Amino acid sequence: MTDARNHEPTQGLPPDERLAAYVACLAATKDRRAVREVVEREVLLCLIRTNSDRINEYPLLETQQRSIIEIMAARGAVDPLHGHIRKLVGEFVAQLGQYAKPGGGDSSQVRTRLVNTETQLLKCVQGVVYTTALCTDNFIETLVRAYGEDALGPSDAVTESTELDEQFWRKHFEHFVVRMVDEAYDAIMTQEAFTLSKERSLLVIRYPFDALLERLCRTPKPLDKTRVQTLFEFETRDFASRKARKLVHDILQGMAARPDYSFASGDIDFISQIVCIDPAAREMEKLQTLLLSGGLPGDATSGAPGEAPGTEGEAPATPAPEVNAEQVQFLREQVVGMACSVAITLNLLREDFLRALDGFSPKETAIVRRTLGDFSLPCLGRALQSLLEFQFVTLLRRRAGEDMGKIHIRTRKERRTSVAAVETLFDSGLTRIRRNKLWQPDPGRPTMQLFRPQTATELESLLHLLQIEPQLAREIGSLWTDASFRVEFALYISLDLLSRSTTNLNQRLAELLSRFGITRL
Repeated sequence: MTDARNHEPTQGLPPDERLAAYVACLAATKDRRAVREVVEREVLLCLIRTNSDRINEYPLLETQQRSIIEIMAARGAVDPLHGHIRKLVGEFVAQLGQYAKPGGGDSSQVRTRLVNTETQLLKCVQGVVYTTALCTDNFIETLVRAYGEDALGPSDAVTESTELDEQFWRKHFEHFVVRMVDEAYDAIMTQEAFTLSKERSLLVIRYPFDALLERLCRTPKPLDKTRVQTLFEFETRDFASRKARKLVHDILQGMAARPDYSFASGDIDFISQIVCIDPAAREMEKLQTLLLSGGLPGDATSGAPGEAPGTEGEAPATPAPEVNAEQVQFLREQVVGMACSVAITLNLLREDFLRALDGFSPKETAIVRRTLGDFSLPCLGRALQSLLEFQFVTLLRRRAGEDMGKIHIRTRKERRTSVAAVETLFDSGLTRIRRNKLWQPDPGRPTMQLFRPQTATELESLLHLLQIEPQLAREIGSLWTDASFRVEFALYISLDLLSRSTTNLNQRLAELLSRFGITRL
């Protein structure tokens, strides 16, 4: 995992120097008679580059910087939520024009509004930075968990050379999924780990998925968390952060019904947690609580418009003696801006991820979409498993070629748990008879036991039939929920359909089997 993001923000340029840079950028675009869209893009790029030192975890790699800029200024524009950012950019350009007029820069109100809008836009950029950092860090950790530390070299090479778009994911898939499955298939055939049988008019080839999984590194060295991962996980433990997250969640939930703030209900928890990495969310919750309780006389300027940790702004000319609604509203606007950029980034990452999948069926792609979720480590772990499974099926379809219409591919899954985990249940009332009714040995792995029930309903019925005690039933239910799967791929070749296209079935069958690496029956 790269160290590109692991740096603390600094105070950056003084406000006057920043404003001078924006004014110069605006003047240059006007000299070129640029259209409004170009003016707004150039000013936004100037804002990001001028404030890169003030943005938490802003990446050092140029590819990652370009990715953030493209999401903010171009690629995210197709998302309805981008309207919020466009509106802010438009206001910023208009305020710059007013500030640049003779005497405009001397007005404290004009200057304050301008720096406040700058702060809001920087929070939008911050949302993109946090989201891209967390999602890619989680993805790389998932690869290291599966393949060991050797995964870091190839992944870093992709990160350093490729922007975070469809090609980023495609290059990772080609190395860690396509290549892995191709090598695993060749090993299965070389070691004759498959089985070949005849069932009525069908010739069946079975491939154990364990033969692929065994090539993965199951006990890699623990990977140090990046700062973004640590901050994200801290949100679940810190009381103040949990309070802020509840408030942000309620705000976004209330806005989600509006067409211009179409936050997906399944993403709101993730968005809220990302937003609360930034101090503005906790400050908003604190000041809103104080406001509802009557305010705090004296020093309460930390939430004043224009002031936010990491992106300092302009304080009002006269500090407010107590917390007021304007302060809370300004922090709320920062939070909503961040939430919009987080949602836009998450949507783009998911779509890029899915577009990078080649050869998957619409049903398989839909399953990956559901599994991928919010790019959390559990979701990515399940997504990688699905990618390997579906890639194996894709490989079989590709080898079948024009004869795919004569072949049916099935994937069989059985839940399983370790023998050691089952043995611990004897202390809670499990008996040998009960164990044998609930589990059977896994023929491919002596250390594992397969659940006999195939569905949760079947399990519940069997637990009732065996009169399992409530505590033991809960423990068995936990093993069921956390169980891994024994996966087997079965290729069914219809001999009837194959015979209709040839006068020499044996020769035709031999030619078909050779495509799958089987040269003798």
